[in-house]
Amino acid sequence: MVDGMRRLSVWVDLGIAVALLPVSAMLVVWLGVHVLFSGDDFGSSGVRTAQAARRGAWISGCAAVLAGGGLMGLRLWLAGALHLVVLAAAAVLFAAAAAQHG
Repeated sequence: MVDGMRRLSVWVDLGIAVALLPVSAMLVVWLGVHVLFSGDDFGSSGVRTAQAARRGAWISGCAAVLAGGGLMGLRLWLAGALHLVVLAAAAVLFAAAAAQHG
């Protein structure tokens, strides 16, 4: 009985991870598009791109802590770890863009 319940909890954990992953992916894509098109009208990137990238890194980092930590707090280990890795990787990517442009 207990072994069946553990398998069920793993499947529920994976289901929640798969269900919430598109939300995290849409956040990363939305922030990436914002950084990509944040230059001035003449196409040069600089201070505005760096500011948008810093904002994207900050939002991604906060979302990683909230989503990953919140899911892990609910003992959804797989879903929490997956969202923590995805959103933290996006935060590092945006921080690198900010360092490159500003």
